[in-house]
Amino acid sequence: MVPDVTVRQGQSRRRFMGWAAATLGGGALAAGHTPVRAVPRLGPDAPVTRVYYIAADTVTWDYAPQARSLISGKSFTTEESLLTRPGLNRLGSVFHKSQYREYTDATFTKLARRPGEAYMGLLGPVIRAHVGDTIRVVFKNNTPFKASMHPHGVFYTTSDEGASVNDGTTDSGRDGGIVDPGKTHTYVWQVPERAGPGPRDPSSIGWLYHDHSVMMGVPGTNAGLVGPMVVTRRCSAGHCTTPKDVDREVFALFTQFDENVSPYLEQNTDRFGAGQEIDATDTTFLASNRKPCVNGYLFGNGPAGTTDSRPSITIDRDTRVRWYCIGLGGARDIHTPHWHGNTVLVRGHRTDVVTVLPATVVTADMRPDNPGTWLFHCHIDEHMMNGMVSRYLVR
Repeated sequence: MVPDVTVRQGQSRRRFMGWAAATLGGGALAAGHTPVRAVPRLGPDAPVTRVYYIAADTVTWDYAPQARSLISGKSFTTEESLLTRPGLNRLGSVFHKSQYREYTDATFTKLARRPGEAYMGLLGPVIRAHVGDTIRVVFKNNTPFKASMHPHGVFYTTSDEGASVNDGTTDSGRDGGIVDPGKTHTYVWQVPERAGPGPRDPSSIGWLYHDHSVMMGVPGTNAGLVGPMVVTRRCSAGHCTTPKDVDREVFALFTQFDENVSPYLEQNTDRFGAGQEIDATDTTFLASNRKPCVNGYLFGNGPAGTTDSRPSITIDRDTRVRWYCIGLGGARDIHTPHWHGNTVLVRGHRTDVVTVLPATVVTADMRPDNPGTWLFHCHIDEHMMNGMVSRYLVR
């Protein structure tokens, strides 16, 4: 009998429920029967169910917590201040947003630790699996709006799609896994071979998940609901399914969050409008609410500890670094992430610029040989000038 194995990500214990019930129940040994041969311990690459507890939470987010440009090391210019400073008919850099956050269990009372991932900013937790696994996500919606988790690449049924569409049925369960405020839904996603790396891919590839609760609109993604998934080829994964042939993984979301269509727009205007009468149709207001950022940060800003001399993304020289460049958004969201100082391999092609379109992920491998602090930015001029620029440090 094959054990029913469930692995809680971040924990090492495995529960062999089916095997225990079959071999230890009914007092077989006491009755004098021949002892049942123990099931061999499963290898590290055996298929398992990987369980995550993820909530959509309302957070107060600052696109520029360092309150200056860490690219120039100086105060924001007049042009940069239009996106980062509150003023006449503009809100500044602080907004109510939604964020996917991982918890330790189904009580949703204690956040899971994310060591080394602070640079990821608004991105949700990394969901990992190898080919053949099952992903189970217990999802709770702690926001005041409907929310969901729609995955790319993996296999799912209509009830766990995270989206809804009129398919001509009368199935009362065809809500698509869209979750009302305060409610919980458990998504079950299979990871077949077609969800994993192809013949010419590296050992792991990136996908993404995001809110899809509104069929003809995407308020949840502009509120911040997006996260990465990594699927690793079977027998190519190490601890917690991270690829064995990689020393460091880096996730970078390039998008322009449009606060004008966020479901929090009214709340943000009321709270951060500094008591002024906001004209929501004014072109200055509309432009100031579009934030071209990397992982939710503008002009090289980052989490606590980010400084002029210490970028939030740090890698080591002559190590194997895998970058997952993620795109999301609308017509303005054609982005060209560019690394200064080093190059990457993408499907065997050497480059230092890749192209990401909305809802795509580009997996790029780097062997950094050039130490120093380097720019990492979108090479579209308007996006770079408006804040879609970061830095990385090669030690």
